[in-house]
Amino acid sequence: MLKSNRYDEKCTHWRKLHKEKFQLFRKRLYFALIMSTAFYFTCYKLILHLKTFHYQSFLFSIFVFLVFSEGILFFDKLIARKFPWHEAVKKRIFSLFLIALLFFLFASKFLPYIERVFYDVIIFDKIEDNLVRMVGFLYMIIYVVLVIAGNYQKTLNYFLIENEKLKQEKILSDYKALQDQLNPHFLFNNLSTLIAIIHTDKDKAVDFAENFTDVYRYVLTKEGQVAVTVEDELNFLNSYTTLHMARIGHGLKVDIDVKEPYTRKKVPHLSLQILVENAIKHNITSKTKPLIIRIGINEGKLYVANNKQLKQSTYSTKTGLSNLSKRLKILTDEELRVIEDESTYRVEIPLID
Repeated sequence: MLKSNRYDEKCTHWRKLHKEKFQLFRKRLYFALIMSTAFYFTCYKLILHLKTFHYQSFLFSIFVFLVFSEGILFFDKLIARKFPWHEAVKKRIFSLFLIALLFFLFASKFLPYIERVFYDVIIFDKIEDNLVRMVGFLYMIIYVVLVIAGNYQKTLNYFLIENEKLKQEKILSDYKALQDQLNPHFLFNNLSTLIAIIHTDKDKAVDFAENFTDVYRYVLTKEGQVAVTVEDELNFLNSYTTLHMARIGHGLKVDIDVKEPYTRKKVPHLSLQILVENAIKHNITSKTKPLIIRIGINEGKLYVANNKQLKQSTYSTKTGLSNLSKRLKILTDEELRVIEDESTYRVEIPLID
């Protein structure tokens, strides 16, 4: 069964490859037809002033241009390995013009004899004959220039794609570095909270440790993901705020109002946790002065807002907020927005489709 599938894949790949080659050849055939038609009417109408259409000479013109164009392309592929465009541009161009000149010299020498096999020679005047040859050579040069331009465009596109790949790899690498920076920060803060609870209430510390296990399981299962759904983040946040409520009690209230379709959109991993943690860390939380955190949607952006009742002094490295801002910049080309007045602190973050 496996061999059969591989055979089918090879056959499909072979058919696709040959279809692409046929389409390219058809395009080249059309172009040779256009070039030879232009050459025929330039020479036989403008130079020789012939009134009747000589289909034999027209077909011969098509034959010559098709042989020349296919020959140039074959030679171009032949020297591609030895003289890549990004390494030997001058040698590649010189080689193509040289082969065009050699073909012209060969055509000038031998094509008149081949031409007589197909039809009677029309040109009798030496000057007209030279003019036809020069026009033919000019058309060959034009074709070579077009081949060079086409190859240059392909090379440019190749390097643009490679450059974009390198940029994407760097972005993902930077993003992964930010995530790796975040997880120790998250672990350190929660362990510090656990240590603080142990000194005051050992039973609460046990409950906190159990909830913390569930919370950190989410951190590990989503680790490596660039972004997660808002729904997943909100479910996680419920567990996360339970940890703090075990310590703070009625000093913390969280109001969440996010409905579909916004729950299906995405945000950076642990983004809501960072914003909630930031609010708890910098504000007073007590039964008489509870910290109220509201999470909702405003103009298509997710916000986390809290009433301001700042602590007198709080040590902060601002790692979490800075980290989130950098990750958002990478993912959305937008940064988080902070709106602050005397009574409210609010952070808005863009959503990812």
